[in-house]
Amino acid sequence: MLFHSLEYLVFLVVVVAGFWALVRVRLARVLLVFLASCRFYMAWNAKYIALILFTTVLDYAVAHRVHRSSSPRRRKAWLAVSVVGNLSVLGLFKYFNFFSSAVHDTLALVGLDVPLGHLDVLLPVGVSFYTFQSMSYTIDVYRGRIEPERRFLHYALFLTYFPQLVAGPIVRARDFLPQLQGRPFLNADMAGEGLFLILRGLVKKVAVADFLGLNLVDRVFDNPEAFTAPEVLIALYAYTMQIYCDFSGYTDVARGSGLLMGFRLPENFDRPYQAASPAEFWRRWHMTLSSWLRDYVYFPLGGSRGSPARTYFNLWLTLFLIGMWHGAGWTFVIYGTVHGLAMVVHRYFYKRAGRTKDTRDPLWLHVLKVAGTFHFCVLTRILFRSPDVDTAGDVTARLLSGTWSVAQVPIEVWALLGVTYAIHWTPKGWSDAARVLFLRLPAPAQGAAMAVVGAVLVRMASSQAVPYIYFQF
Repeated sequence: MLFHSLEYLVFLVVVVAGFWALVRVRLARVLLVFLASCRFYMAWNAKYIALILFTTVLDYAVAHRVHRSSSPRRRKAWLAVSVVGNLSVLGLFKYFNFFSSAVHDTLALVGLDVPLGHLDVLLPVGVSFYTFQSMSYTIDVYRGRIEPERRFLHYALFLTYFPQLVAGPIVRARDFLPQLQGRPFLNADMAGEGLFLILRGLVKKVAVADFLGLNLVDRVFDNPEAFTAPEVLIALYAYTMQIYCDFSGYTDVARGSGLLMGFRLPENFDRPYQAASPAEFWRRWHMTLSSWLRDYVYFPLGGSRGSPARTYFNLWLTLFLIGMWHGAGWTFVIYGTVHGLAMVVHRYFYKRAGRTKDTRDPLWLHVLKVAGTFHFCVLTRILFRSPDVDTAGDVTARLLSGTWSVAQVPIEVWALLGVTYAIHWTPKGWSDAARVLFLRLPAPAQGAAMAVVGAVLVRMASSQAVPYIYFQF
């Protein structure tokens, strides 16, 4: 069930209406949204709901065991049950075939032909999101930062809540579970902001991401030899904007849908292409994943408290895991490694220059840094978009070829890239002003604006809804 489909619109209206009709009965409204969330996920593949329920039961039980245990050894043992259980689900469905193939190929280099098997299974949608979300809960209980949730249904809803179930943002239990306590609240501003976010997210997805993908990006990556170097470069610019609008558009709809029920979900993007360094980019891009790995991997490894060499290793490993989180393939191994090395190099020169977080650059230098960071992201998108290393090599080779022509880039793509990048690089306050302007409109005007934009999106939409890119992760 895709956000940009009529099916989801009807589903959301029914769930929101039912939620507020049961607002005075907490058990009933929580049960309604939980069952709706299960239905939402089962629309993709009904049998895989069992995996989410397994994770739910596992970590609900483990968290209580951890909390009740007075022995540090037992607490660690129970925490290990949660971590191993979650990573086993993730490893089995997402990484087993990749590592099995890698080990087989490595053994073949020394003359050993050892069959290691291949699993013919679908990758469960959202598995990378809900396993991380559930692990953070048990780890936080172990650290004493939160109490275990007493009501099983509340924890089940936290893990299955449909707006962010399959593509985030990754929500922490300490942020979501308290919102289930007491009576929900919704005012005109919250409702208006929710509608604004949904509308903005749909525009990003349908009018920008899908249009760029179908009219240039997909064609270039399907057959890079048919395009010139400038056309490939324009396609990379297009994909860089496509994936941003696709993913941030999903997050906008998720946050907007949540607001209509009184739930606030965390932001996941902060104009990432305005970043002036690799470190800043990852503080602005997929913020809930970056902060998750910071809190549960980087800091436990020692963060920057050890020697410079250890700090560099911690940085590299964290970024490597970000790459691997996105997919089981050599392109993501290289992607994570490259971004990890970029973080290491940046930190080395940052410390060597004696800079601090309060250091300010002159405007010209800041612009150069933003341009350099942006193009580093653009070029590494080759690895992110390519289905395999061979395709990444072909795209890179075409990018370095000497033919100069842009005849195959539609004028509409040029116009859309110009508008979207111009908007992205404007001050954030301008976007906030647009939101405030929408909120100040009377309800009939808001409805009319949504109807007009909806009609335009229907005209622009492809004949078949295009899945969100991050569904594959």
